[in-house]
Amino acid sequence: MSDQGAAPIPPLAYQGPSSIPEVALVLELGRTLQECGVSAPTLENALGRLAQHLDLEGAVYATPTGFLASLRKEGHHGKTYLIRVDAGQSSLEKLADAEGLVDLVLQDRLDVATAREHLALLAARPMRFPPWLQVLAYGMASMGMAVIFEGGWREVVLGALIGLMVGAAAQLAGRRAGLASLTPLLGGLISSLGGALLGRFLPSASHPILVLSGIIVLVPGLGLLVSMQELGTGNLVAGTARLAGTFLMFLLLAFGVGLGQHLGGAWLVGVPSAAVPLPFWTVAPALALVALGFLVVFQGRLEDFAWTLGACVLAWGAARLGTEFLGSEAGAGLAALALGAACNQYARRTRRPGAVLLLPSIMLILPGSVGVRGITMMMHGQTLEGLEAGIHALSVTVALMLGLFLANALVSRRTF
Repeated sequence: MSDQGAAPIPPLAYQGPSSIPEVALVLELGRTLQECGVSAPTLENALGRLAQHLDLEGAVYATPTGFLASLRKEGHHGKTYLIRVDAGQSSLEKLADAEGLVDLVLQDRLDVATAREHLALLAARPMRFPPWLQVLAYGMASMGMAVIFEGGWREVVLGALIGLMVGAAAQLAGRRAGLASLTPLLGGLISSLGGALLGRFLPSASHPILVLSGIIVLVPGLGLLVSMQELGTGNLVAGTARLAGTFLMFLLLAFGVGLGQHLGGAWLVGVPSAAVPLPFWTVAPALALVALGFLVVFQGRLEDFAWTLGACVLAWGAARLGTEFLGSEAGAGLAALALGAACNQYARRTRRPGAVLLLPSIMLILPGSVGVRGITMMMHGQTLEGLEAGIHALSVTVALMLGLFLANALVSRRTF
C-alpha cells in the first residue's frame, strides 16, 4: 500500500506521556545534560541514579548525539524513549545548574513538579555572555596562548587580531544551521590567511604561532580526550562515535589552514619560523587572559575566575615541570594527574562538576594543536613529519588519559 499523502510522523516529544511526571523529568534532565556536553558514563550514572530515586525501573544507554531510556513506573506499562540531541554550545554554568538539580532531587529538597519548573527556566535562560563579549574572549584567549607558545610581541598583537576575526566568524556561522558545522573550516582558513595577510605589516612574525593561537579555541582536543576516556571505560560505541566526530573537526581545521596557506603562500615568502619569546614574567598575565577568555567562551561564571586561574596555573606549571625533567609525554601525564586530582577534590567539596575547572584549564595541555599541525604537514607532502606529529599527539593524548585515570583512582570522582 502506498504511503503517499500520509501524515508525517511528528518528532518525539517526551512531554506526551507526561501523565508520568517522573519519567518526563528524567528525560528532560537527560536532554539538558547532554546538550551541555557531559560524557556518556556521566549521563548514564546521573539518569540511572535519578530513575532509581524516583522508583522507576529501567536503564539508560547514551551516545554523544542522543540516548535511549527504557523506563517503567509501578502500575504503568514500560516504554522505551529515543531522545536525539544536537550538541549545543558549551555552557559550564548550565551544566553546573543542571547537575545541581539532580542533587537537589536526590536529596529530596525538590519535588518533581518544582524540579521540572526549574529545568524549564534553565532551558529558556539565554547565554550569560553576549556575542560581542564572546568575540572579545576569543581574542583574549589567542593573545594569552601566543605568549604560552613562546611568541614575541608581534605574535601577541597579531594573534589577538586573528582571534577576534575567528571569534566573529564563529558567532556569525553559529547563527545559521548550515554554516555551524563548517566553523572549524572557516576558523582554520581565517587564521592561516589572516596570519599571512597581517604578516605583511609585521614580516618577522611567526606564522605557525599565529595560526595555532588563532584556532586554539576551535581545536577539539577535549573531544579527543573524552573519546579516549569513553573507550577506556568500555563505552565503545560512544567513544568511537565521538572519536569520529573529533577527527572530522581536525580534518576541517587542517583543510582550512592548508587552504589559507595555499591562497596566501605568496605573502609568506621570507617570513621566519622562529620567534623571540617575551620575558618570563609575561606568562602570569597571559595565564590570566587565557583563563578569562576560556571562561567566557565556555559560558562559565565570573565568580569562578579565581578557581579557573588557579587550575590554569596548575596545568601549565605541572606540564612545564614534567616536560623539563620527564619529557613531553610524561609531562602531559603529570599535568593531567595533578589537574584531575585537583578538579575531583573541588567537585567533591563544592558539589559542582569538575568540568567547570577542567574544561578551561586542560586546553593548555591538550595535544590538539599538534594534531592539526600533523595533518597540515601531510597535506603539504611532508608525510613523515606529519605522521611523526600525529603519533606524538596520540602519545600525549594517551598520557593525558592515563593521568586522569590515575587521578580518579587517587581522588574519586563526585558521584550522584
